[in-house]
Amino acid sequence: MRTAAIALLTALMLSACPHGAGRTYDAFHGKDSSMPKLLEYGLVDNEKMRLVYDEDVVLLSIAINGTILPYSMSGTIFTIPFPSPLERGESALFTVTAEDGSGNTSRTAIRIIGKNMDIPSAVINEISAKGTAENPDRIEILFLEAGSPAGMIVSDGIIGEENHMVVLPDIEVQPKDTVVIYWDREPESTDPILSNGHTGYIVDGGSDTTLAGTNGAVLLYAELDGEVIDGVIYTSGENEDADGYGTNRTKNAANLLKSQGKWYGEPISSVLMTASRVIARLPGGQDTDTKDDFFITEARKSTFGRPNEYFPYDE
Repeated sequence: MRTAAIALLTALMLSACPHGAGRTYDAFHGKDSSMPKLLEYGLVDNEKMRLVYDEDVVLLSIAINGTILPYSMSGTIFTIPFPSPLERGESALFTVTAEDGSGNTSRTAIRIIGKNMDIPSAVINEISAKGTAENPDRIEILFLEAGSPAGMIVSDGIIGEENHMVVLPDIEVQPKDTVVIYWDREPESTDPILSNGHTGYIVDGGSDTTLAGTNGAVLLYAELDGEVIDGVIYTSGENEDADGYGTNRTKNAANLLKSQGKWYGEPISSVLMTASRVIARLPGGQDTDTKDDFFITEARKSTFGRPNEYFPYDE
């Protein structure tokens, strides 16, 4: 049972103790005063949610997107059916309030995303991380097979570490199609880019902040609770902070990628990057999970939304 990142877990643990005059009194002397803990949670499929608590509880309230589900349940392990199945890639908020035998309650809110059973193989293909108004921050995903990217996640760090993430939409892609994410600026148009029989889809990333232009990471997840499909690490190498990665966020992402066999060796150097010189993968989608898969383009030679071309920057 994968329990880690199928949700962004906001634990709103509600308990009360009488107090007064600046002093807290133990109103639970001799009684259990610990709130019930949700140990595991996750989608069974797009029709059911599974919860596991650390003790017997009664579920006082269950809701999805604010709609109360008419269930009365008690026990430790629960399988909760939804009134209607989630669509693949559909985002919903699941909330539950549990009470144990001593009257202690906890309320948990869980963001869930409908599972996609047709996830295509894909790689991170191009990154513009020193954007301007004319050349905004963008990330391009290249698909290597047909399918739908619904629910796939692109993040600028590990999910759950307060990094921004973008949920890809439910579209039918073919091999060599791409999705271009305008990270922190709204694209002028979301009309698909057609090139040599392939389609480049445009997505508004909606981030409040830019990508890290000097020391950063981009991670592609199969789904919110899923494996990392691909990742890219880039640093300037100009300082020794965080073991040479510049920031702890980049260091943590690098360690995760290396532990999962998604990155080997040194990061890509960002020294030559500018607003118009970007990180690009070698044409054809070469993927050895190393910096050797990438080059820095010549100025104004990025190919977002179209197949990559080999125009490396020459100092």
